[in-house]
Amino acid sequence: MTSQDLIQAILEKNRDMTQQELHEKFQAEKTRNGDLLGDETILRLLAARYGVSVPQNSIQTKATLSSSQLCAGLNDVTVEGRLIAVFPVRSFEGEKPGKFATLLIIDNDGVLRVMLWNERADLVERGELKAGQVVRLLHGYTREDRYNQVELHLGGKSQIEVQPKEKAGEYPDLDKFATKIGAINKALVSVNLCGTVKQVLHSSTFTRSDTTEGTVMRFILADDSGEITSVAWNEKAVELEKTLKPNSRLQIVNSRVKEGKNGSFEVHVDSNTFIEYVFTPETTSAPRIIGQTKL
Repeated sequence: MTSQDLIQAILEKNRDMTQQELHEKFQAEKTRNGDLLGDETILRLLAARYGVSVPQNSIQTKATLSSSQLCAGLNDVTVEGRLIAVFPVRSFEGEKPGKFATLLIIDNDGVLRVMLWNERADLVERGELKAGQVVRLLHGYTREDRYNQVELHLGGKSQIEVQPKEKAGEYPDLDKFATKIGAINKALVSVNLCGTVKQVLHSSTFTRSDTTEGTVMRFILADDSGEITSVAWNEKAVELEKTLKPNSRLQIVNSRVKEGKNGSFEVHVDSNTFIEYVFTPETTSAPRIIGQTKL
């Protein structure tokens, strides 16, 4: 597709957008990237962002992008950030069985979920990737997850470079990206929270459709803007059940917002959620990370 084809396709797909508005979005993206990307690449980024189907292999960029610049459908992507969570390797069956591992990295614009496939997951099995490291991820590609959030995938052609320890100071703490509980609304899909456990509620077991047994527990999390019911599922519920106490201060990354039966909002945490106990003068022990490598 030529540049003019891309412009026409974006405007046809988004009929409420004028050519002047598209031009302004183009200039804003160009400024934000510091002129690191070519004009056609920026148009392809905008096309993917605004719902225009562009062949994956034709959307390429050699620049290092931040998490906020990513959209689904990009190829040959490079990002850099500090690892905040390294999840265990999991296997899957099928015509081509394999394995994968999930990472969460933080940069100056947000938190990004990263999927490592097959031989790249070996790095996690061998313990070569640890929370706290700054990593540069090269030749990845982007996809939307089931919640329409962008995530980065690394396969056989991808590379991972561990950067010097001194670079860790270039990236912010998790609380920079925390959403206030009072600001949670139905437009949010995934949120990061920082708050204090006000109350630990009951836990229970349930039977899934395949007759296996699951576990669910609830607790109330509060900050200075309000409080919310938090629902933990299965292995995360089991982990929290052993350690969670009232007045515990938590950082929660990648929790899902859902509307409860009474119309109020809940946040749900599962195996893809990162939870850290935050040390405060009132606590008696050092920070603990639930189900993850210690920072």
